[in-house]
Amino acid sequence: MDNKKKPFSGATKNQKLSYSGFLIHGVFLALAVTFTEINTVLPALIVQSGGAEIHIGILTTIMVGLPLVSQLLFSPFLQSRKKKKPFLLIGIYARMTAFFLIGVLLFSADRYSTAAVLAMIYGGLMLFTLSGAFAGITYVSLIGSTIPGNLRKKFFLNKQFFWSIGVFISGILTRFIISTESGMYRYGLLFVMAASMLALASTGFWLIREEPAAVSPQSKKVSIFKSMFKILKSDQTFRNYALTANLLSASIVMIPFYMKIFITSYEIKNEFIGTIVLLQIGGMVLSNLIWPRIVKPLGFKGLLRTQAVLGGILPFLTAVAVSAGADYRIIYIIVPLLGAASGAHKMSSEAVLVQISPDDKRALYSGIYGALNLTSALFPLLLAALLSVSSWIIILPAAGILPVLSLLPIRKMVCPVDIEKAKDSMAMKNF
Repeated sequence: MDNKKKPFSGATKNQKLSYSGFLIHGVFLALAVTFTEINTVLPALIVQSGGAEIHIGILTTIMVGLPLVSQLLFSPFLQSRKKKKPFLLIGIYARMTAFFLIGVLLFSADRYSTAAVLAMIYGGLMLFTLSGAFAGITYVSLIGSTIPGNLRKKFFLNKQFFWSIGVFISGILTRFIISTESGMYRYGLLFVMAASMLALASTGFWLIREEPAAVSPQSKKVSIFKSMFKILKSDQTFRNYALTANLLSASIVMIPFYMKIFITSYEIKNEFIGTIVLLQIGGMVLSNLIWPRIVKPLGFKGLLRTQAVLGGILPFLTAVAVSAGADYRIIYIIVPLLGAASGAHKMSSEAVLVQISPDDKRALYSGIYGALNLTSALFPLLLAALLSVSSWIIILPAAGILPVLSLLPIRKMVCPVDIEKAKDSMAMKNF
């Protein structure tokens, strides 16, 4: 009874500070992410800069695939550091710099050719994502080492709640800026505002109190691969989660292509792009009232299953509706559902990884997870290539089969919610 009244009962002062610091970071990060939203704002920027499907594929690979794969390069180094907080700060300040430079570029984009603008945007986003990968490993590791296990589920749910507030506010601001400003100036303003929010988000990291970790000798690259094969062989849950993440990622990296489909199918005006951003944010915010009700009884596995179902239904629904001649109002149904799927992915991805990885190997697990998530790295380019030679009405539903296939490895995973199941299994083995 006392634990229900006092959820932080037993937590130390440093753990409470770290908990608050991560939440503060989450609020301002939500503002920054929405100003440069990967599924709506950035594809619209690419399309209005003169880009095609292949350019959206490159964008999605840079923003989603590149940081996951590059984590393998950083994890050996970070795994051997006594303290990881300094590298977390380096990562977020590098990301802030990247956004600021892109914003300054877009203010004067009229001086350059389309190819030059796209090249410079890609260059800035590569700096952003590489530094994000550098920070991402330390972020997951620090959550695991500074927030006790009994508070982690509460943390991820609270983080998503405050994230929802942040993205809703920034979604309204984003819609206003896109609707009222003109040309590339509006996108430049959004990037500069995002850089400012990242600066504020970094203040939360200064509250984190980290104890020095035991240091192991820095591994050579070959030893990392040996560790990867050893972990995949011995850890069934991680192995199945890596497969699950690959299959579910297909539905996530498809989302930016919806923007291209809607813009070309319905000749969407600039003013309505801001509305699409707000619709996706609204779907994400409203769904965050539902996801905790799924996580509480079913754990994060229940949320992964929900993603699988949504990932299979939405491509089929879009293809049928648009090909059948539905007018642009179908966007009011599809886009919020895409936002809900994106919100489920954000809530579950890092939460599951933190829960299933050992405390002393969390940075290594993060790097291996990123290296194995090949779908996020390669699928956007493959999808773009297929869309250039075939109709999206065929390609999109076919791609929707992949997330549905994840239901099988999800069933085989053993997450904290399955502790009783795991205990029963172990009891049968001991018997």
